[in-house]
Amino acid sequence: MKTPIAWRNLTHNKRKLLVAVSGVAFAVVLMFQQTGFENALFDSTVEIVKQTDCDVIIFNRARFALSSELRFKRDYMNMAAGIKGVKSASPLFIDNTIALFHATQTATSMEPKPRPIRVMGFDLEQTVWASEEINSQIQRLRSPDSALIDRLSKPEFGFQFDDQSLIGTRTGELLKSDVELVGTFKMGRDFAHEGNLIMSARNFAKYFGYRGIDPLSVVDLGLIKGQGISPEKLRNRIRAALPPAVAVVTKSEFVDREVAFWSASTPIGIIFKIGTAMGFAVGIIICYQILATDIADHLSELATLKAMGYSDNYFRSLVISESLILSILGFIPGLIFSLLIFQFSAEMTGLIMLMTIPRAALIFGLTVIMCLISGFIAMRKLIAADPASLF
Repeated sequence: MKTPIAWRNLTHNKRKLLVAVSGVAFAVVLMFQQTGFENALFDSTVEIVKQTDCDVIIFNRARFALSSELRFKRDYMNMAAGIKGVKSASPLFIDNTIALFHATQTATSMEPKPRPIRVMGFDLEQTVWASEEINSQIQRLRSPDSALIDRLSKPEFGFQFDDQSLIGTRTGELLKSDVELVGTFKMGRDFAHEGNLIMSARNFAKYFGYRGIDPLSVVDLGLIKGQGISPEKLRNRIRAALPPAVAVVTKSEFVDREVAFWSASTPIGIIFKIGTAMGFAVGIIICYQILATDIADHLSELATLKAMGYSDNYFRSLVISESLILSILGFIPGLIFSLLIFQFSAEMTGLIMLMTIPRAALIFGLTVIMCLISGFIAMRKLIAADPASLF
């Protein structure tokens, strides 16, 4: 039976093993946090689109991001509704800029200051949302001056949430007009919005009259649902029928477009990528120190094996094996600790912090590469050593 020398070298001293694993785990956590917040930026930004029930989206071609305020005429929605294969064409009205909102004063607390909030309006007779939680509360939104509030909105608005319920005052003030909060939903805030309100198109028109004589005559996003046709074919039909002033894309294309904007066109995505690279570099340094120290501690034993005729390839495989073992042992606690940080960060910030298998696999791959690079650097001293000089 072959002696697992690589495993024995790493585990013979439990204290050193714990230090080594902790060092690699630290680098893993650094990389997870950087990629985690970068993905939170993307996931939170497009969550509003992901929660819609549509196949194709129409928007003003000049609208470079969801947070911009460029709209198109509602007449184009009517044109799209008449195209073969279209089951429904639903307008979504969004205000990102002027909406100021806060809870009204209660007997037990001072009235908080107004804060910016994103408000979404939609036609209650049309199916706009994929969320059952929102759809189950449609009847509540028929009341004048009513709205649902995102329970992940910042507590600075003056509201408290207990699980699924809104506790405390249910009356707020939106643009200096009263609004009754009749329920909650879960969407999450992002780097541009501190919270979300959903209301009927009729109520939306009342609060946002600045959009024109008929505030509903311009649309932020047109949500198209197809029937018996693929999203790609439906997109092509609508694109051919509508003027070039509007862009027509599938839902997945819109998500990819938004992610690409934040990733490549803003410094935020670049900063997080630099942070990930720094975590990777720190990991290489830590891992190298661990492996180099282990080689130095066992140099006489390794010299004996070299004098006995063991080839350089054997020592290369030995160090590579130690690197792989170290990467696995360090990745597992790093992953567990990162999951806890993700959960805590999501609760504190209201951002969507998701740990998916592909994202975990990416960091695991980086961890393996990080340890292998360290191993290749550390083995150079061993390969170049003269056995006679090591005794």
